[in-house]
Amino acid sequence: MQRAPLPSHLPPSFTVTDARAVGVSPSRLRAQDLDAPYWGTRTREELDGMERVRLLLSAVPEHAFLCGPTAALAWRLPLPRTKAALALTEPVIGVPLPANRIRRPGIRGRALPVEPEEIVVCDGMRCTSPERTWVDLAHILDLPSLVAVADRMLARRDPLVTRDELEAAHRRAGRARGAVARAECLELAADGSESPRESELRVLLILAGLPAPELNVEIFHGHRFVARVDMLYRRQRLIVEYDGDHHRDPHQWSLDQVRRADLESLGFRVTIVTARDFDDPGRLVARIRRLLAA
Repeated sequence: MQRAPLPSHLPPSFTVTDARAVGVSPSRLRAQDLDAPYWGTRTREELDGMERVRLLLSAVPEHAFLCGPTAALAWRLPLPRTKAALALTEPVIGVPLPANRIRRPGIRGRALPVEPEEIVVCDGMRCTSPERTWVDLAHILDLPSLVAVADRMLARRDPLVTRDELEAAHRRAGRARGAVARAECLELAADGSESPRESELRVLLILAGLPAPELNVEIFHGHRFVARVDMLYRRQRLIVEYDGDHHRDPHQWSLDQVRRADLESLGFRVTIVTARDFDDPGRLVARIRRLLAA
């Protein structure tokens, strides 16, 4: 039996309510050519994670909003891989108290005490503000990951908040869960970090009792620019660089070697940290400690 065509003005992804309003029958909405990512939604196309979340928001009550790790992804904040994946497969949807939390399959509902100014629009989606999102993440992230979030918010190149705004959010939250982590995070957060791994590495070193390095420092030889390095211990002339996967590219690797040779010719020592080093943090810290003491 041939399926009835959907109205041409109905978008590829839509809510059941919108479809019924333009005359689509319940049986047509149950047809196998339509996917139902969440209760009350349908789509004719494959959606990525945030597109599914956007569709979901169109099907929940108007007072609902993204919060916690799902709001963090809307703001493009760094999260550990497993938490980021869960935030998309089971989006966290909040409502302001005293409303009852949303209970639907595939959704983690929350009823939260929020101020009106803590709910804003990000990329067309209602969600908690960056600083309120940071507050809500404080009890579900470890300290290095939480600092990585704060560092991104404070980043010199594209800040989302000021330090004063983060501190004000911390005070408003009071003794709510995560208060100790928030206080420690504010002590460690810096606006000079440019990647989550840089942030996590810096926190790891400081918590181990090592001095805080300078971040993303430009090195010159006279008036000639030589390099911009991730971390610098100036007195010990030690450079610590985090190399992500893109450094495996043969062309990038060659450039890295020229850059490193140039720095070493100026009397700097360079040590490279990769993702594998985080498998054994104690060994990594001991290595940096030895280099600083040499």
